[in-house]
Amino acid sequence: MNNTLLVALIAGLGSMVGWGTADFFAKKTIDKMGDVQTLFWQQLVGIGPLLLLYLLHPYAPHLHHYDWLFMILLGAVSGLSYIPLYNGFGKGQLSLLSPVFAAYSVVVVVLSILFLGEPLHAWRAVAIVVTVLGILLISTDVGDLRTSFRRHAFRLAGLPEVASAMLVYSVWLIFLDKFLDGKQWVFYMLCIRTFSTIAVFLYSRVRKIQLGVTDKTLWKYLIGIGVFDVAAYSFVSYGFSHTQYPSVIAVLSATFSIPTIILARIFLGERISRQQLIAALVILGGVVLISVT
Repeated sequence: MNNTLLVALIAGLGSMVGWGTADFFAKKTIDKMGDVQTLFWQQLVGIGPLLLLYLLHPYAPHLHHYDWLFMILLGAVSGLSYIPLYNGFGKGQLSLLSPVFAAYSVVVVVLSILFLGEPLHAWRAVAIVVTVLGILLISTDVGDLRTSFRRHAFRLAGLPEVASAMLVYSVWLIFLDKFLDGKQWVFYMLCIRTFSTIAVFLYSRVRKIQLGVTDKTLWKYLIGIGVFDVAAYSFVSYGFSHTQYPSVIAVLSATFSIPTIILARIFLGERISRQQLIAALVILGGVVLISVT
């Protein structure tokens, strides 16, 4: 295994842990204070660790006006793409819609091969397919799916919102990879995160959504969401800036359901189903195949 592939593996697995842990904390806040409020504080808290990293190694890259425009666009899309996703989840069945969003990894693989010229050997392609199948299996409630078909009540409510968020996020990852290629990623992610926070704040003003945190016990969860979310983005950004394997990073990052399920089992006592266990083993097999091909 070459060094750049190793970096891609670490980046993908690091983002998996980050996003999975952030989702676990988000379960505590979204129901109590709303999705836009949670999203805003998630974005704002995440600025802190990035600012600290930048102050430890400050530098001032020479930027053109189109660099600023591109970062503003990346930031706005990063923050606002969560809104249709959350809206879709609120309208339909999470067990049927979550796999739709997880399919962003498939789109990124296809786009990386077509437009970024990423090399994809036969065994690595098999490994990616195995991992994606595991992702779809772990995020799909087969019981809900079977019941919906049996009752002829397969509900597509929320599908347009979730599908659009998935496609936007897939393209966003490709553009982020292209933008960060070979760059010192901390400064650029700090700017993108700041613009993302501003975009969510402006959206809340337009919709007249209050962002105050009335329940002080939620602060520890909001901080956890922000820190782990930005850690995930940092792993992805580092991987994009140092490797030529965006598809590997995207596929591994999409396995974020695994740490969420594990944390829910440990701290909430939620049962791990046989399907989830099988899916986790399939994903593990895919990761091993990627690492040895």
